[in-house]
Amino acid sequence: MKNRAFNYLITITIIAITTYIITSSSEMGIIPTLLKITNLYYLCGAVVCMMLYWLSDAFIIKAIFELAKIRQSFFSFLKLTMIGQYYNLITPFSSGGQPAQVLTMTNDYKIPLGVATSITVNKFMVYHVVITTFPLLMLILKPYFIFGQNVLSKTLIFTGLGINILGILAIFTICYNSKIVEKIVLAILKILNKFKLAKKIQPAAVISHIKEYKTSLNTFLTNKKTLLLVSVYTLIQITVYFSVTYFIYLSLGLSQASLLDILAVQSLLYMAVNIVPTPGNAGASEGFFFLIFGIIFPSKILLYAIILWRLVIYYFNLAATGAFVFSDYVYKHLKINSQQGNPAK
Repeated sequence: MKNRAFNYLITITIIAITTYIITSSSEMGIIPTLLKITNLYYLCGAVVCMMLYWLSDAFIIKAIFELAKIRQSFFSFLKLTMIGQYYNLITPFSSGGQPAQVLTMTNDYKIPLGVATSITVNKFMVYHVVITTFPLLMLILKPYFIFGQNVLSKTLIFTGLGINILGILAIFTICYNSKIVEKIVLAILKILNKFKLAKKIQPAAVISHIKEYKTSLNTFLTNKKTLLLVSVYTLIQITVYFSVTYFIYLSLGLSQASLLDILAVQSLLYMAVNIVPTPGNAGASEGFFFLIFGIIFPSKILLYAIILWRLVIYYFNLAATGAFVFSDYVYKHLKINSQQGNPAK
């Protein structure tokens, strides 16, 4: 009875969070007006880019599963993608996706916890490297769009870029000198323990996880074929995600900026927004878009562009992934109830 009540609570929570975020937004009321002045053909292109983003993510997971010699259907990889996306969208720093994916792998696919964790770590590592390298490359190809920003925008962009570079250094430090990482983590734990903030975290368990990650990362990095394949898929994923803005640009009747121009500025926006700890980067995304994309969009339609962009990149994403998570949850529990009602199954 307690399990059933808990299941109902999770179901209601999923519906409530998704519905609240979508219906409480002031941006929703202006959508009918926006659609009248928007080229729907190009807007559909933005939606297709979002779908390709999910699809490429599923292929990334598939490649890493194959390296671990785990067989699953492609629908299983897509399911992990949608679950990860949904929980990333509703949690600060997009932090909920990976734990939700690990939980799904261990519960639904019976994959050992260490293996499930290593899959998400390997995927995150490649994504982190590519998403940081992307704006650095754009800095070389399109320097004007970086240095033409105002002081506040440049500060936010380079802060985000610096944090991501530090993250990459941390990842490779684990691979090549995990002792340094262990000392840093243990020092942080010691400080937290003084304030009674990490009493349940055992140093031995932390060191064990670091060693596990190191082994997993080394295995992944030595398999050049899989590493290259995952890197290419990740580059495609990031490119189609950033291309949503290009189709929004075209849908508003604009054509002066090239796709490469939009990709350059969008990569800067991502760096700036990524450091803000709000679910789905709500508020920060709109504000930073206004600051950073003012160099591309005419001021008179910049607000329309922001709303259309958020409509696709966040609300459509949230509604689709939320519906998927809810449907999967209902299906699993109907199946469980059916099997309990008929033991022969």
